[in-house]
Amino acid sequence: MEEIRSKENPLVKEMVKLAGSARFRRETGRFLLEGARLAGDAVQSGFRPLCALATQEALDKYPQARHVLEAAGRAVLIPGAVAEKISGTAVSQGVFCVCPIPAQELELRREGRYLLLCSLQDPGNVGTIVRTAEAFGIDGLVVTRDCPDLFSPKVLRAGMGSVLRMPVRQAEDGLAAVELMKDAGIRTFAAALTEEAVDITKAALGPGSCILIGNEGSGLPQKVIEACSSAVVIPMAGRAQSLNAAAAAAVCIWEMTR
Repeated sequence: MEEIRSKENPLVKEMVKLAGSARFRRETGRFLLEGARLAGDAVQSGFRPLCALATQEALDKYPQARHVLEAAGRAVLIPGAVAEKISGTAVSQGVFCVCPIPAQELELRREGRYLLLCSLQDPGNVGTIVRTAEAFGIDGLVVTRDCPDLFSPKVLRAGMGSVLRMPVRQAEDGLAAVELMKDAGIRTFAAALTEEAVDITKAALGPGSCILIGNEGSGLPQKVIEACSSAVVIPMAGRAQSLNAAAAAAVCIWEMTR
């Protein structure tokens, strides 16, 4: 097995850059996965890492680490100091791999159930939503270009790797995404507090529907709401005026699939 001991090694520098730069990920067509479980799940899902790095401590502690290195095109042993250099967490597990970004192709079906994320800002929210969508069997997601990069370390960690398995499509903005849905014969429902909004428990959220979740602070733009088939609102009995974007998305997903 190859061994790297220097923090200044070109591969180490590349991995640090992959972790921190969405632009570099797009340019290289690669992304970084950190952690024994995430890397192990990726290999189980059919991903073949271009390279994988692990500390001896990780190999002794995590069975998945050995599987990841065995599946990788290049397997590298590193010391703890190098793992800390690459890691984006306070306490690194010492397992990393670089994978090619998969083709993000989502074929919209008239009978499908979809979620549309419009201008979200928090990578943690995006990852949590993707994980929830996969758990409940949503057929796919459309995300606007200004949402966090789906292959950023924070999104991948929050989503527990669901991004690697979920069909996704990117749209220029909310209006363009709504038009995509309309062209496919799919009804669109804006999650928005408006006078015309329908109680989500009474909306027709069966097959052939898509719910839009907007920005954490400002919600959905008015033009996007008006372009949708209808607006829906989650009824709340408490004093809170709104829900966190990920929590709201979870309620919407539940209503779409129950």
